[in-house]
Amino acid sequence: MKYIFSILTLLFLQGCDAEKLTKTPMDQFIGTWKLEGRGILENIEIEIFKNEDGSFRGKVNSLNDNKYVHLFMEVGDDIITGIQRSSNYQFTITEKKIAAPLFAAYGQNTSKEFAASFENENTILLGNNGVEGKLVRVDL
Repeated sequence: MKYIFSILTLLFLQGCDAEKLTKTPMDQFIGTWKLEGRGILENIEIEIFKNEDGSFRGKVNSLNDNKYVHLFMEVGDDIITGIQRSSNYQFTITEKKIAAPLFAAYGQNTSKEFAASFENENTILLGNNGVEGKLVRVDL
């Protein structure tokens, strides 16, 4: 019986994804990223950087061709207002909504939080219930 338990434990541990046990460095977010699979925000480029206080922010580097994006957003605007660690490999990204000042005028929420995890070094998956989009590194 003891051997069966040992064998089952060994098989279970071999089946685990050891990559998820290591801590993903926060500095892996730093760089230029492009939004994909995000509808109106598709192909917007964002530069994520670390502030002097150690927090992470994201500014718009380039816009897409959507008329509403051009109406409510400009290059240099903050779009990612925070990134926090949830676990070794999961994070929460807070994104400022397009037309946030308009939403604020009517007392509505001006940001949205996404669960985020690195699919690989150059892709961040975003979503709360499944994948709602991703950030793909463009500064390779």
